[in-house]
Amino acid sequence: MKILALVDGSDNSIKSLEQMVNLLNQIDPKKATKTDGNKSDHEVIILSVLVPFHITNIVEKNIQSGNSVKGEKLKAYLKEINAEVEKEWIAKLAELKSKYQQEGIIVKTKLLEGSHSSNFVAYSIVKFAEDENIDLISVGKIGTGGSHSNKLLGSVARNIAEISTRPLLIVP
Repeated sequence: MKILALVDGSDNSIKSLEQMVNLLNQIDPKKATKTDGNKSDHEVIILSVLVPFHITNIVEKNIQSGNSVKGEKLKAYLKEINAEVEKEWIAKLAELKSKYQQEGIIVKTKLLEGSHSSNFVAYSIVKFAEDENIDLISVGKIGTGGSHSNKLLGSVARNIAEISTRPLLIVP
């Protein structure tokens, strides 16, 4: 079984990942560890979509009509911030990979670049799942963008559910 576990740093996404690892451990709990250290051929791909900071169109127009030196400094600063955030996410994914590989599961990580549109993020995730022939997508019901605890479903989870051609497990 090949599972795609979506992680955005929220408690719900980590809970979803843990549920998938527990599920895989229950499928073949008595299976002997293979020579490569893995218990089975089951695989989890931990995926995160990185949404870069950017300059909005209105700010871009104001920069172009005004001081271009400030605009270039702002663009360079945002580029630095995005590079740092990407480094942090690579480290977080490596930490998660290490943690769950110790349980004898094949774990891979992937970082995609997204946009601020939950539709685009969902489309990117579904396309990745199709390209990788994923058997099951796992997502927390509300991610880091969820502002209300009484919210039934976050926008990314909802959008994936609407367009996915792969089975989807939404973990509360």
